[in-house]
Amino acid sequence: MPNFRAVVFDLFDTLVDFNPELIPVVEINGKSERTTSINAYEALVENDYPVPSYEEFHRHWIETSKEVWGERDRDPDHREVTSRARFMKFTERLDSLPSEQREAAAVVAMETHMERLISSTDFDEARLAMLGQIREASLRVGLISNFDNTEAAHRLLGRTGIDAYLEATLVSGEVGYRKPASRLYLQVADVLGVAPGEVLFVGDNFECDVLGPRSVGMPSAWLNPNGGPPPDGAAPPDYEIKNLLDVLKILNLDA
Repeated sequence: MPNFRAVVFDLFDTLVDFNPELIPVVEINGKSERTTSINAYEALVENDYPVPSYEEFHRHWIETSKEVWGERDRDPDHREVTSRARFMKFTERLDSLPSEQREAAAVVAMETHMERLISSTDFDEARLAMLGQIREASLRVGLISNFDNTEAAHRLLGRTGIDAYLEATLVSGEVGYRKPASRLYLQVADVLGVAPGEVLFVGDNFECDVLGPRSVGMPSAWLNPNGGPPPDGAAPPDYEIKNLLDVLKILNLDA
């Protein structure tokens, strides 16, 4: 077993669980859909912004996200597009908004969306105890998250208490790159003062949390609660766990 000196975690669906059941349901175009666009729309209406009908608003919301995320996901360097840039593109599509109001409207929509998003999470307090055990064992603790809004990420980490245990926090919206960009794993190891091979990376996404760390020689524990297979042709992870707390077993801290 490697002599680990640090553990680095993914955020969503690893340390905290996104709960889509907490996102509002709207009836639009004859279909039920969970979306935060209704929250953003209501916030803009409440603040007297001249927005179009909700149907048109939602259509631009979806089209903008698909366009921005599509371009981002095709970028071979895995550069991030900040939520502010995405929401500016969105409000630029709203012809009913005067140009001088679009930046302010983008901020209102973005902040409303992000607050609803981070409020739609579940957190198991046992994970704080796990982080405490890891720190008590003199292991460094870090986090890398693909999240395009740095302020919201830190707000979520503060609310859950996770931030108190972190010695390195890399959020894509702040550093400008997303997992699986190899520079992120090298950067977090550098901040923690350890070699990549001395870090155990823990996360639920095979590409970002197994293949990405592997590219720099960083071992990983794949959180795979449903027991699905690795992608075709991919070598198995160094470790595979169904429950996050099983990280303690890998580290021999479960006694």
